[in-house]
Parts: sequence; C-alpha cells; structure tokens
Amino acid sequence: MKTQGQKLETMSVFRLKVLLRSILFFIRVYCFFRQRKNKERVMAVLMLLPALIWLLPTYSYSLTMIQSFLFQAMIAYGLFSIWWIRKQHYRLAGINFFIYLLLLIKVNSPMHESYQLVQGNTELSVLQFNIYASNRAYDETVDEVLSISPDFVSFQELSYDWADALEEGLKEAYPYQHVIRHRDPTQGIAVFSKYPLQQVVELDWFGTANITGQVLVENESINFLCLHTRSPMTRNLWQTRNDHIAKARNLIQQQPGEFLVLGDFNTVPWDRQLQRFKNDTQLVDSRKKLTPTYPTWNPFVAQIPIDYIFHSRGIGCQSLDSVDITSDHKAILGTYRLKGV
Repeated sequence: MKTQGQKLETMSVFRLKVLLRSILFFIRVYCFFRQRKNKERVMAVLMLLPALIWLLPTYSYSLTMIQSFLFQAMIAYGLFSIWWIRKQHYRLAGINFFIYLLLLIKVNSPMHESYQLVQGNTELSVLQFNIYASNRAYDETVDEVLSISPDFVSFQELSYDWADALEEGLKEAYPYQHVIRHRDPTQGIAVFSKYPLQQVVELDWFGTANITGQVLVENESINFLCLHTRSPMTRNLWQTRNDHIAKARNLIQQQPGEFLVLGDFNTVPWDRQLQRFKNDTQLVDSRKKLTPTYPTWNPFVAQIPIDYIFHSRGIGCQSLDSVDITSDHKAILGTYRLKGV
C-alpha cells in the first residue's frame, strides 16, 4: 500500500507529464501555423464552411433568413479575393474567388434576359409600391406618382389616411380604383388604373388582403393579382408567407389568360418558394438585374430585392427600374408590350 508521500510523488509526476505534453502540443501548433501553407489551409476551411450555408437550398426558416443577404455575402467574398491577392496568398484568393463565382451564379440565376414581344404595339406601364403605413408624405407621394404617370399602380400598406389621400389625389388621373381598408394598416392594399377594371374580387388569405381582377387595355383583358405577404420574422410567419405564395400560385394556375402579379413578396428571387412559384405558374420575373428595393435607408449594397412584378409569357417586358419615392421601399416601374387582340 502506497504511503502518502508516494501518492504525492506519483501525482507530481503525472502533473509534470501533462504539463510537458501540453507545452509540446502548443509548440507543434505554433510550428504548424508558422508554415504558410498550413495557415492558408486553415483559412480556407474557415472560408468554405459559411459558404456551404450560403449555397444550400432554402429549405428551412433559418436558411431563408440567412440567405436573404446572399448578395452581400457574394460582395464580401469578392473583396476577400482582392485582399488575399494583395497579401500574396494566391491559394486563398483562388478559393474565395471560386466561392464568389458560385454565389454570383446563385444570385443571377433567377434573373432573365430581356423577354420582349416583337408583335403588338400596345404598351402598358406598371408601378408596384409598398407605401409604408407610417409614412406621412401624402402630397409628395401623390405628386411623384402623377409625375411618373404609370398606367396601372399597385399599392400596399395603406392606412385609412393613406387610402383617403390616394383616392382624393389620384381620382382624376386614375378614374378606375379599388381600395381595401384593413384593420391592420400594414395590410391595406389598392389598385389604381387609367384603364377599366373588371371582375375585381377581394380575397382574404391568412388575414391579409389581396385584390384580383382584370384590366381592360384596348380590348385586351389582362388578369392581375396584387398581394402583400407577411414579413417572415418568426418561423410561424415564414410558414404563413409560404402558404400565401402557394395560394397565389393555385389561383394563377386555375385562371386562363395573360397575367400580371404585383406585390411585396417579402422574399428574395433565389428563395426556393419563389422559384417554385415561377416554375409552376410559368410567370417571368420582370427583374433583369438585382434591383434591390428594401430598405431605402441602407446603401445599395445593404438592400435586398423583395418587391416584384411578374408577367406571363404573352406579355413582353421592355424594362424594369427602381424608383425612390417616399417609403422604406423603393417602387419598381415596368413597361410592357401586349400582344393585342
């Protein structure tokens, strides 16, 4: 049986071994990181791991939220490529540039080349604008819309005051109107048109207001749907938004004829839900480039595209541009050519 002194001696030897092994481990780590290639390998892993998250399909709430800022991640990887070149870390620069290219492809893949019709002389200009319920620039907004003078306008987030201001300010230029006042001011919605509106129907999906109907443009009836999905700030709201998009998809699939779909979808073009919406409806996003719309108080590189004008393939999009009016959203203005009847 060991005496107390022997036990203390054994423990001291054990502690000494642990100390020496720890010192040896840290020396090896230090020597490892002293080698340039090893530094680059570790940094490459650190760069690749988050890239995998950015490149995964948006199957979950968390991925959807993270990938809303895919454009910003792409810019960051591009800047890192330049940084590593300046530091003469060419392997790292190559890896970062490769990730940048993959992100660039994912950002640009939902965008389409200009889809135009050569036949038909009828043109229609369309404005989509989330007006922001807390906005108080009533007169300025009305004046801007009248100055732009689109043929058809879709508004979201109309409070009662906004509904009154737009009805009064636009009544002469836009004799055809349909305004929904909602108990939730962020869900008020309206359409204003220079052309007659037909078969207008109000739809309540998940407590949100939607307007569908037809606009008669020189004897051609164009179906339209205006909507505003809930902002997906929680997992439940994310699912509600997805269900809302599915409702819109089902409605469009059941309705024959040409279609315009306008609204704040509260998601980005590379979101799986929106890609499915386009594939199943065969609608085309008017966006030919990123054209971010929210939030306007951020610089361009910190904005995301969440407002849309979709059109069917019997309608040709001539152009789409963002317009900074008075809201936390930019408006988007599209010009379209119709086949005619």
